[in-house]
Amino acid sequence: MIYAQVEPERIADVNWIMEGYEHLAMVSTVDGTSGLIKFYATPDTYFDTLDIIENMPFKVDVIDNMENGVYHRLWQI
Repeated sequence: MIYAQVEPERIADVNWIMEGYEHLAMVSTVDGTSGLIKFYATPDTYFDTLDIIENMPFKVDVIDNMENGVYHRLWQI
């Protein structure tokens, strides 16, 4: 699973882009107010999904797993 943060108004854009890559990863909104989303990717599609996230036409922050109720940023794209 890959957690990421985008501007809330970009959540639908992320969904549309990922729909174009059928069966690569599913996107789910964790918190629409803050723009927190997660990508369900398999081990086989994990790095392809990261590549797509890195090349989104807008800012996407990939964050690490949640620890003690707090999400820790992994890197910024």
